[in-house]
Amino acid sequence: MRVDASADRFLQIDHIERALANPRLREEWLADPQTLVVGGGSNILFVTERIGKVVGIKAADHGFVDEGETILAFAEAGLGLDDWVRLTTAQGLYGLERLAEIPGTVGAAPIQNVGAYGMQLCDVLDSVELWDRQKQVLLHWTAEQCQLSYRNSRFKSEPNRWLVLRVWVRLHKKPPADWPNFSYPGLADEADAYLMTKKSPMSALAASDMAEIVTRVRRKKLPDWRQLLPGSLGSFFHNPIVSLQHANKLKANWPDVPLYALDDPDSVKLSAGWLIEQAGWRGRIFGAAGVYDRHALVLINRGGADGKEILQLAEAIEADVWRHFAVQIKTEPMIV
Repeated sequence: MRVDASADRFLQIDHIERALANPRLREEWLADPQTLVVGGGSNILFVTERIGKVVGIKAADHGFVDEGETILAFAEAGLGLDDWVRLTTAQGLYGLERLAEIPGTVGAAPIQNVGAYGMQLCDVLDSVELWDRQKQVLLHWTAEQCQLSYRNSRFKSEPNRWLVLRVWVRLHKKPPADWPNFSYPGLADEADAYLMTKKSPMSALAASDMAEIVTRVRRKKLPDWRQLLPGSLGSFFHNPIVSLQHANKLKANWPDVPLYALDDPDSVKLSAGWLIEQAGWRGRIFGAAGVYDRHALVLINRGGADGKEILQLAEAIEADVWRHFAVQIKTEPMIV
């Protein structure tokens, strides 16, 4: 988000086993619930400018275990998620390609259960290795034990307790049965343009090609997170879930409102971006902050905004969406 914040003390972990073998590190840093653990910092809004102790993992080893039809791929928490996507798709492996161009680290991915373009990490997650900061023990959890759901996990429900160290995902050597699935808006058109430029048939589309197509779509909708400005966390709000009854009322008043079916027949997921845009916020300026003109779900730092200013903008949008639609939208990033 390009908001300035400083730590009084900062510890970087470059080697996981050596770090955990250090009693002082375990007790003084990790066991302290006030110690903030950060990955890439790409999903954090700092409202305070000063933090006490911060730990970051930079260990970034990765590898593959061939298990016949599938590959068990692992990565340490400090590897960039997008880097992992490029590494696995370059090997011709299918499973992570739709997570291309998402900032942040591998270690943060299961905490948020990151997802995009029709898939979530839980679709391929096999297991995680983690450190229980409270009991000071090393654990290996299956995907089920992580309790992943839409942008949520057991890690988020028990904050400041778990330190993700390594992540394992199960990938495939062959594309899935519905390959390539372009049902998500924007993918089909971008795929046509990409294949025309490459002069390649659809039948030759590989995992690395899908990663490139997703990258191109994301860059048209979102600020480039590698650039200094505008600062952005990507999607700033969760897509809200409402009752079917309330969704029908909205449909009666706004026939174009997009509704997404869920496993629960009495609930419906709405598009937070659509609600915010209909309320008139897309492209609006709020001091040094604002709403991105290409996507209403994205708040930006135009340069010089602090965390309080951005949070005030988010709160104003939440209140206005409630006034228009009686729908509560919630912020997605961690607010510190």
